[in-house]
Amino acid sequence: MGVVVVLVGVGLVSCSSDTGAETASAEPDVCASADSLRGSLSDLGDVQVAQEGTDAVQRAWTAVQDDWSELAEAAGERFADQVHDVEAAAGAVQSSVETTQEEATAQTLGDVAAAVGAFVQDARALLEEVGATC
Repeated sequence: MGVVVVLVGVGLVSCSSDTGAETASAEPDVCASADSLRGSLSDLGDVQVAQEGTDAVQRAWTAVQDDWSELAEAAGERFADQVHDVEAAAGAVQSSVETTQEEATAQTLGDVAAAVGAFVQDARALLEEVGATC
């Protein structure tokens, strides 16, 4: 049942301090938002589903959603394709978490783990792109 923890516990690339001439004034917002998302993803990865239950997953997921919303807004059109991919994956996670809260079974927990894994993969790709501009 702790499958979510395994799939979420990933190291995401941090922003570097290298800035180029093409860096827009909004970049600090993008970098700060990326750092916040990394932190909330780490917190989500620390949730012990079997011990803490699905409510703990929902609380951690809510923090991820909040930080994701900030990054999506800050990343804007510059990272539109990646933002779209992460938004789709986030929707799948939310749906899986809601289903698991209604009926927590090995299958629904596995579905959450798979959805979170896809979300983390897409988020990692976006954070790598953002990291190149920080």
